[in-house]
Order: sequence, then C-alpha cells, then structure tokens
Amino acid sequence: MEVKAFSTRPDEDPYYNLFSKQYGLELDRDTDGLTMENIDSVKGYEGLSLVLDGNLTDEVLKALADRGVKFIGLRTIGFDGINLKLAEDLGIRISHAAYSPYSVANYTVMLMLMCIRKALYILLRSHTADDSLGNVQGMEMQNMTVGVIGTGRIGKAVIQNLSGFGCKIIAYDIHPSDIPNVEYVPLDELYHRSDIITLHTFLSPETRHMLNSKAFAKMKDGVIIINAARGALIDSSDLIDAIENDKVGGAGIDCFEGEEEVVRMDHLYDDRVKNHDYIVLKSFQNTIVSPHVAFYTDQAVSDMVRTSLESLKQFGQGEEVPLEVTKN
Repeated sequence: MEVKAFSTRPDEDPYYNLFSKQYGLELDRDTDGLTMENIDSVKGYEGLSLVLDGNLTDEVLKALADRGVKFIGLRTIGFDGINLKLAEDLGIRISHAAYSPYSVANYTVMLMLMCIRKALYILLRSHTADDSLGNVQGMEMQNMTVGVIGTGRIGKAVIQNLSGFGCKIIAYDIHPSDIPNVEYVPLDELYHRSDIITLHTFLSPETRHMLNSKAFAKMKDGVIIINAARGALIDSSDLIDAIENDKVGGAGIDCFEGEEEVVRMDHLYDDRVKNHDYIVLKSFQNTIVSPHVAFYTDQAVSDMVRTSLESLKQFGQGEEVPLEVTKN
C-alpha cells in the first residue's frame, strides 16, 4: 500500500524507516502540512498519515475524497474538530494515535511540583542573582488533595505517579474505574475539595470551557490548575480573572485555546504574537505556560508513528482497525 505522510519531522524519520518496512508500506514523506495548496499531491495515495492541526476542514475532506483518499491515520490522540459524519459519507475512514500515557502523566506531575514549589519564579529570580528566600515558600504534596478529571489511560498514569507522594486523590469521570485508593466524587465536590485540579478528559461540546467563572467560584482559594489535555477545556479569560483575584494560586498550562496561532513556531524575533490570553497568562509569576510539549518524548513519538502506520497497514490488508474513530 502506498502512503503519504505530511508534517513530518526529523525526529520521526527513524521510526518511519523502521515501521514502514515492518508493515510493508511504500511511504512518501512531506515536511509541509496538508493544505488546499498542496492537496493535489495526495493523488495516487489511498492512505495518509497526518498530524491534526486544524487542517481537516470539510473543504479538505471533500477534496481528499475527490482525489481517492480512503484512510487517514492520525499521529495525534485528539480528533476533535473533524466532521466524522462527513468523512464517513465521503468514504474516508480515520484512526487516531495511541502513545505512552507516561509522557503526559510525568509532565503533569512535574507541573504540579513546579507550581506548588514556585520553581519557575525561583529560577527566574536566581538568574537575576536574587538568591534570597523572598516569596518562595512552597507546599508539600502529602498535605494536599489532588482532583483528577478524567481517568482514562493518561489520568490513570497520573494517579499512579501521584500514589508515591502520599496525597489524597479524588477523581471524576462519567465512566468510573476501579482504581485503588482513589475516591470518585461528583464534579462539584471535586471542585470544592481539591487543592490541585488536573484535567485529562477529551474536548467535546459538553466539556468545552468546563473550567469557567462558575466552576472557579466553587473551588478553594489558591487552587492550583493543571491542563495538559485540551486548551479549550478552560475559558482562558475566566482563568486570568481567577488568577488576578487570587482564586487560582497557580497554574501549569501546556495547552491553551487558540494555541495553533502560537505553538510549533519560533517567535524569538517576532513581536506579532496575537493571542492576547497567551501573553497575559505568561506574564504572571505564578503560572507556567509551555507550548503543548507534554507528549514530546522519544517513546511517544515512536508510538505515534507506529500506531498511525499500523492502522494504515490494517486498513490496506482489510483487517480490523482498533484505533479507528467514528461519528458515534
């Protein structure tokens, strides 16, 4: 089967070489992303390997179907924003990626520790030769209650990582699991009881802006907010207000609404970053804002390329595709 991969990076090359050979795929690579400008380059390929970055619009899906594309193997877990009903009607099947949950889980706990110990502020002050104690007193995990929203693979890995810290762990999920030493509670109770709240749920119409002014009002003063899931789970404007009003005592944000305007680009010599909320969030001394890199480990990159190509192989051989996503 002939496959074309878009938005390829040098760090992915060894895994493309390995897994395309392992799965018997004839693979062509393009470092550019898929756009309407280069859409004709998909002619002759039934399968594509893509990173989802807002490129699979209805217009693009229709153009892909017109050019004979039958299957898209995403190299991302998220698939929100794709019109799956339209894709199905056009005869295009789509799979998403699965990768090591510990990439995001480890990063999540790092953000928690950096927030409660004010690590970024300490490091910034140290670089200006200010080594006084100042306002850097931290907190200890064993004295805190951590609320985990979403207990899928990543949420469970976060809980596993936290289990050695001695903190109280409570959780909310519409499909609770049997996890030792974890108490499932209603969402409002989680808001009320948690010292740290970490998000690990999918983005949907129901979860979009689930952390908003009403939710923040139900939380403890000084709560720590961690988001390494989806940016639009949080209303950024409301988060900024909560930080300014001392309702939120710190935040570790790896993804934020409108991040496609910012991430994967070097802004060192560019003063035209237009995402106002991003600029404001980065300006606070008690926030950490990173450019959606929690996933980015050697293991996760290998897993993303492998699962994308494996799904394409399964499609090409008429096999079941376990990672296929549908409109249901």
